[in-house]
Amino acid sequence: MVKAVTGTVTIVIVACLGLPLLLSTIMGGTIGGCGTTAGPSTGSSGQPSETRRWDTGQLAIAATIIDRGTAKGVTRWGQTIALAVAMQESHLRNLPDLGDHNDHDSIGVFQQRPSQDWGTPTQLADPTYQADKFYDKLQTIPGWQTMPLTQAAQAVQASAHPNAYAKWTDDAVHLIAQHSAGDNVPLGCSPLAFGDAVPAPRNPDGSWPHEDCTIHPDPTTGTGCVTPRLLHLVQQATTAGFPKPACYRVDDHGEHPRGRACDWMMTPGGAATRTQKAQGDTMAAWAIANADRLAIMYIIWYRRIWTPAQGWHPYTNPWGGNDPSGWHTNHVHISVY
Repeated sequence: MVKAVTGTVTIVIVACLGLPLLLSTIMGGTIGGCGTTAGPSTGSSGQPSETRRWDTGQLAIAATIIDRGTAKGVTRWGQTIALAVAMQESHLRNLPDLGDHNDHDSIGVFQQRPSQDWGTPTQLADPTYQADKFYDKLQTIPGWQTMPLTQAAQAVQASAHPNAYAKWTDDAVHLIAQHSAGDNVPLGCSPLAFGDAVPAPRNPDGSWPHEDCTIHPDPTTGTGCVTPRLLHLVQQATTAGFPKPACYRVDDHGEHPRGRACDWMMTPGGAATRTQKAQGDTMAAWAIANADRLAIMYIIWYRRIWTPAQGWHPYTNPWGGNDPSGWHTNHVHISVY
């Protein structure tokens, strides 16, 4: 466990394939190299949590941890636990033995110790090896899949400060959401990091052509109609691996009866659980990344609304009460122009 970090730490610089404008759009920050922030993240209070910036070396290590989890068949929750642990232990740095500045003989991304049978110093200098060892031990813990992050992380790490892991949950969730739509491309280093959608047709001047609700019936509900542009959104979301939505709905005051909005359910009832919320976060991140290609007017998800002009901001439930549908805590809503 790191007490302080001094000196120079060598990091791997990942060559960028492009500077993704989408990161600036989503995160509301500037882009330096391939670095990105972890937001927009929401804490347990429903309010945006602190946004942290990760450089290319840190993102490359995050990608390694996520990819090793995927390769070993570990669920997204397990990957979230691993990433949060690495964020706390090393801030996603492959740290050498820092002598008096760390905990005994701790090494690397997860600060694993040769004296505790994690491996040799040479083995532990490899982030891939450390990630594999973390996942191997995690999977031996009965019931880890349903444990709170802190409990599962502590069962693996035996840290002197177990409660410190939880603060990284949102950051881990959002880095995983960013990476999940890519194709094993290092986070933040490719314009395809979120999975580019095929752009919807525009007018020669770049504006969106007027469209009526001409696709009968709506293929997602078997009734009503949708616009060609909304159908294009549905097709692109399906290609990206998201579930089938429900679009046309007559008893609504918004875009649903006009064939210009869809709801992607993350849970059949009640508010989304932690894992389901991570899935919704992924969907929202993909939609924001492709908003300009898909004519997205706004997104509502988990008590917040996103617009191209304002980004994420609090959402007010027009129906009042605590119904999950009204607060959009069980589904991602997307409306198009």
